[in-house]
Amino acid sequence: MAETFWPSREFITDWGQFSSRVRSRGCQLLKRLDDFPNSILVAGCQRSGTTILSRILTQSDGMTNYWFGPDDELDAALILSGYVGHSPKGRYCFQTTYVNNCYREYFEHRGSYKLIWVLRNPYSVVYSLLHNWTPDALVRLFRECGAELLRGRDVILYEIFGVQGVSRIRQACYSYISKTAQVFELKRQLDPEQLMILDYDDLVTRKVTHLPAVYDFVEVEFRNDYLRKISSESVKKARQLPSKDTAIVREMCDAIYQQAASMKTIG
Repeated sequence: MAETFWPSREFITDWGQFSSRVRSRGCQLLKRLDDFPNSILVAGCQRSGTTILSRILTQSDGMTNYWFGPDDELDAALILSGYVGHSPKGRYCFQTTYVNNCYREYFEHRGSYKLIWVLRNPYSVVYSLLHNWTPDALVRLFRECGAELLRGRDVILYEIFGVQGVSRIRQACYSYISKTAQVFELKRQLDPEQLMILDYDDLVTRKVTHLPAVYDFVEVEFRNDYLRKISSESVKKARQLPSKDTAIVREMCDAIYQQAASMKTIG
């Protein structure tokens, strides 16, 4: 395993600390990406299945397992931002969902990575943001990606009451729209051989064809036993939203999801 070291005693163990100590410095979240040539990046909206895919890839033969803490995406963020020291050893897969509004940093490191952008239907994502995530995490995401899209009375309510003025489901929807919209610029800016866009639901329901395609794209040898690491149980989340919430998600998020899904590089 590659070695990681803390340059100071100011340890970061959660995303709140990362936000205040690292993100607050500006968009330097991928500062060390060029030190990891031919790396694999897995990104998309939070709660879209990026974690499971990045874990499967990291634990594949020929890849470097760099994890050193309880949250492997946070480990990636600390390494790529340069907050911790790390001596590169082999090939890496980093989950970079955390980049959020700093996504244009991808364009500063052309050719040094392959990016897998994971789409997911908004019903599953919003349900998971509301029920499988902490309230503070949603607020951070909304402030970084979502609040800039406010419209109508939400603008006034946000100006008066802050995040308390916007319902949690609308915060989740705005965040989903903002994160999903990033794929359009990524598609314009990156070379076709550098970007794969796939839908998480396709990956889990058609894993026999889609997971090998992912491995072909990133040029890592595929083994059939990797298929066992993907479960289709999470697909049910799309049906767990109450009807009132489902209507809000349909009104706010369906259009951008359909537009993004039309850009998939694997059907």
